[in-house]
Amino acid sequence: MVKENTLKEFYQSSWHGIEFSELDQSSTNLPTKCFYDRFYEKFFERHENFEQLDGNWINYKLNVARQLNNIVTDKSSILSIGCGIGFVENELTRLNTELQITAIEPSKNALKWINANPRITTFSGYFPECLEHKPNFDLVYANNIEYVFNDSEYALFLNSVVRFGVSDFLIITSANYNPWVGFKGFLKHIIRYLFTRGNVAKGQLWGYLRSQHEHIKLLRDAGFNSIT
Repeated sequence: MVKENTLKEFYQSSWHGIEFSELDQSSTNLPTKCFYDRFYEKFFERHENFEQLDGNWINYKLNVARQLNNIVTDKSSILSIGCGIGFVENELTRLNTELQITAIEPSKNALKWINANPRITTFSGYFPECLEHKPNFDLVYANNIEYVFNDSEYALFLNSVVRFGVSDFLIITSANYNPWVGFKGFLKHIIRYLFTRGNVAKGQLWGYLRSQHEHIKLLRDAGFNSIT
């Protein structure tokens, strides 16, 4: 059994210009699949293509795709777990015309744009249950999904990757924190925590922050022996 750390919660009030107050979700609970289904319905009502999205978000995703492309140069079949709207996957197929990608996303509504890409096969659901069979992938990666898990859930997810027989797994995360923060940063966190518990703070519980050390420990506990 995984011993739970004191998880560092973080909050958001909007995403891609859509206020979460429009989605009728309790801010003290993590977003559910229904939340994401409703979110993506509104998202595609407001956006017609990737080019309309925030420039900073696009630049970050472009950088992720380019870094991944450097890794997949000798690979032909990869699996993306939790692809969202599929910007990175779409860009990868543009950068590498030989690449075939299988992409998993819990919300079917999120897959609208990448369903039109003939080199991306999409599955709506959760890994690994949603896959129709157990193919061999040259690489499996999860891009910014780990923050939705508490430690026990994260451990179960990582164990499922090991049991699936994945030999080359990459986890990409931006939801990190540095435990050696200054007193000012620590005080801000405590104040926000107290406000949240008193239902004063506004925003949606979005997930959990972890340090690099915490990520590595959970990976090792799951059975990954070579971590770089």
